[in-house]
Amino acid sequence: MKTTHPYFLTLLAVLTAGLPAASKAADRTSAGDGKKFYMVVVAEQMNPEAKPALPTPDHPAYYVAYDAGYIEEGDPIAGEKPPPAAAVAQALRGTLASQNYLPASTASAPSLLLVYHWGLLNRDTHQIRDMNHLQPNLKARITLVAPKKYAQRIEEDLLDRRQPVSVLIPILDPIERDLLDLTRDDRYFVIVSAYDYAALIRRETNLLWRVRVSTRSPGESMAEALPALLSGGAPYFGRNLTDMQTLKAPLFPAGLAATGAAATQEFLPPPEAARQLDASYLRHLMYQEHVEFSGIYASDAKESDYQPTIPSSQ
Repeated sequence: MKTTHPYFLTLLAVLTAGLPAASKAADRTSAGDGKKFYMVVVAEQMNPEAKPALPTPDHPAYYVAYDAGYIEEGDPIAGEKPPPAAAVAQALRGTLASQNYLPASTASAPSLLLVYHWGLLNRDTHQIRDMNHLQPNLKARITLVAPKKYAQRIEEDLLDRRQPVSVLIPILDPIERDLLDLTRDDRYFVIVSAYDYAALIRRETNLLWRVRVSTRSPGESMAEALPALLSGGAPYFGRNLTDMQTLKAPLFPAGLAATGAAATQEFLPPPEAARQLDASYLRHLMYQEHVEFSGIYASDAKESDYQPTIPSSQ
């Protein structure tokens, strides 16, 4: 019989109970060093074998974007002040433009529909531990920093560890340990998902790519961190990374993303896009993402209470 080394029992206890502990992960060190911070990028194409072409200045990709809403879940932290939604929209618009993703217009039909979520995901120390399923908060924190292949392995390993000690316990590899270390932090994040626009017109869901950018929240303000996350993660939009990337990026002065006339404007689809898309179908898609990324139990969520702004052209 193989028993679990005390180190791994301690690690698991800290992760699931949310106990504070010093992290060795790269993005926990030197935060704010020279007005820079460490961030994590997870970028995945859903069908990388198809080798989808990235947009270029000569051949940009046109999109319609929807804000799926602010998320603040887990144990509450007093005094958290999110930036205005328009500031996040402006920062995302600039990030997309830098990578040749441009808003659709009457003259340029969209090929992508972008859905984005943003906010703060904290550890939830009150969710009940289950022998056969990860708590949704822990699962959301894992998928925020781990590519799919690692997230699946980590989930399997953690569930194996919850079984009777007579079960053979796998040893986490160094990459899994580092990723688990990152989940111990409360994190600011932005998640952007790109869907095939033509498929959505037919009420079909075809996710093309998704990028997750995040950083630990202690020591930074959300107003500084969110535009910096988008700027730092810009080169990875639409790409496929086999591993997560840890970057050192410059912080934006608070309020920088909320300046200028564009800060008063949300994403607005061209008139034909508002007519082509089924608003209820789109709202349900956004709701499903919102529950998943929030790390809450589906039974605790109520779709009728979820009312994102889905602009309609006049």
